Amino acid sequence: MTFNILPQQKGLKTAFWQAARHDGGIAATEFAMILPFLLLILMGVIELSNAMTAKRKLLNAVQSASDLIGQNTDVTSTDLDSIYLAAALTMDPLDTSSLTIGVSSVRFDDTTGAPAEDWTDSYNGGTVYLPLDKATGRGEAGASIVIVTGTYTYQPLIKLIIPASFTLNEIAYVRPRKVSYIMKF
Repeated sequence: MTFNILPQQKGLKTAFWQAARHDGGIAATEFAMILPFLLLILMGVIELSNAMTAKRKLLNAVQSASDLIGQNTDVTSTDLDSIYLAAALTMDPLDTSSLTIGVSSVRFDDTTGAPAEDWTDSYNGGTVYLPLDKATGRGEAGASIVIVTGTYTYQPLIKLIIPASFTLNEIAYVRPRKVSYIMKF
């Protein structure tokens, strides 16, 4: 009686074909090849959503500032500082060191309706570029309009996706609610 302790030896050709048909590691290899691209897309989506959030928050800040100014009959520098603070708080949790806000009140002549700049103010060096051009066609004789512009420099979190910072701009127009024009003291 003979006992065969070792399994029967297979030929080299048979062993090669069995190894070729074994596909247990192919899925892992394919996943390893596609993972960097999936991560790149994920980082791009995150960066895009952060940039869109910054743009939306800037719009909210500018509209909030214009709305708060439009509710007043007159404003002082202290009032405007409080309004700028409220606008900056709407940007939370973003860093507001690069946020600028410019305000310009444009009054339309009582007889001709021609726009003339009444007063301006700014937060962090912001300006309203060409306020008279922006006001043209937005009011009638004897009325006024307040133009608020905001800029924010967005710093991307992942420099691989967006390599440089870029500036976001928003503008809001508001007419005074209680008076024909808002005075600044």
